[in-house]
Amino acid sequence: MVTDAILDAARMRGDDLADATVADVFKAGDTAAVAKLLSTLMRDDQKPGDLPAPVVEYLKKTGETIARTPETAAAGERLFSEHGPEIMMLLCCYSLPSSYAAKKGVQVLHRTAYLAKRPNRRLFETSQFIVDVLSPGGLGPGGRGVRTAQKVRLMHAAIRHLILVDKAAPWDASELGVPINQEDLLGTLMTFSSLILDGLAKLGVRLTPQEQESFLAAWLVVGVLMGIEPQLLPRNVADAKATTALIERRQIAESPQGREMTAALLGMMQSNMPHPFTSMPGCLIREFVPANVATFLGIPSHPLREELIRLADEALRPLQRFVDFEARRHALVRSFSIHLLRWMLTVELDGRPASFAIPDALQEDWQIAPADSEESFWDKIKDRVQRLGL
Repeated sequence: MVTDAILDAARMRGDDLADATVADVFKAGDTAAVAKLLSTLMRDDQKPGDLPAPVVEYLKKTGETIARTPETAAAGERLFSEHGPEIMMLLCCYSLPSSYAAKKGVQVLHRTAYLAKRPNRRLFETSQFIVDVLSPGGLGPGGRGVRTAQKVRLMHAAIRHLILVDKAAPWDASELGVPINQEDLLGTLMTFSSLILDGLAKLGVRLTPQEQESFLAAWLVVGVLMGIEPQLLPRNVADAKATTALIERRQIAESPQGREMTAALLGMMQSNMPHPFTSMPGCLIREFVPANVATFLGIPSHPLREELIRLADEALRPLQRFVDFEARRHALVRSFSIHLLRWMLTVELDGRPASFAIPDALQEDWQIAPADSEESFWDKIKDRVQRLGL
């Protein structure tokens, strides 16, 4: 189990293998070569021939260590198949806001302006990462999730290099630690695993202990692929909860950078919700993030939340008025989550279709029908609002 002393030391370490690969690229060219590598990695169509020899060797080496049994993989994939829409919604409304609440770790994202200038792209890249690693076969030999994790790990190393050699804006490692250091990598992994399990529990999704451990096991494999040192990884769900709590105690604090990042994320979601339901993303964030954290991140509090839930329930399924509140809330969240996924599959970025894909099998499991095949969730609600004269 990690301690303060262990995490203090971890803040001063990056990723030896990936960093050495980027250093080799730098030696063969210059900083521009690293920037070119970063640009190449961000393209979905890159091929081994497009990459420098050290990168090809890195991909081979990191793809050889997949320590996951088919049985465990299948269990984690079944969980994603059943609850994937909620998991993707929790990414937007729990994992990402929690990451931006980490005062030191958020500095890298702000420094690169990765989200503030391109909120849609950042959301899509992170969402695709989760879909890739949790889809059937994603973490098997040659799986799409393995390739995505390898790419993101190398992108981290390239960003780390570019920040550390930037003489115009020196990085304060004594205060912030190495950019994208081991503690911040571990904390991010916990937002994708431990916090997702916590969010599902808050939604009333009851998972067996075995299902929870299987979900965590998938992310522990991702952690190794992402270059997190094995001795830092939690052993089980209880250990993961303790690790998450410790990192939160150490790192969660108010910062203008975190507030700016959250505003970009929230604004992006709100801009894609029809009136009068633009408050729903903020309401959902406040369902999961501690109240004081949501407040210093700038998440507004909407008194109409319960009314919105009532309207949504009546619009979706009138008989739901006879079931309990938890069931009605879950119906709303599920419908909101599916709407969000449908939007992500059809939206355009900079005049081009977004680079986001969900395997056909998962689309079928989640019943993500084409937009023109049925009346949308929001259309149903708007019809109900009009009938009520609101």
